[in-house]
Parts: sequence; C-alpha cells; structure tokens
Amino acid sequence: MWSWLGQNIGWLLVLAGLIAVVAVLVVRLIRERKTGKSCGCAGCAGCAYAKNCPSNRK
Repeated sequence: MWSWLGQNIGWLLVLAGLIAVVAVLVVRLIRERKTGKSCGCAGCAGCAYAKNCPSNRK
C-alpha cells in the first residue's frame, strides 16, 4: 500500500488540486445563481428570457 502511494503521489496531488478547483467553481456558480448574478447580460430588457431572469423577479 505504501509503495503504491509513494509511486503515485504526484498524480494524487494533481487529482486533489483538480477536484478542489472544480468544487470552488461549483460553489461560486451556485452562489451567483442564488443572488441573481448569473443572468449573463448587462441589461435584461432586451433579453429573450427577461421575464425569467432572477434579477427581474420581485
């Protein structure tokens, strides 16, 4: 077990780093969606989905 871990520690660290980056991005996207910042346009008035945009719901 320890020999396998020693041989593959580089790959395991890269994998852990990638998992951490993906987790941060997912959390960021969820927070933006909850606050209504994920609309993606500067002005929702001309957007085809303006009535469904979270920033326009009141």
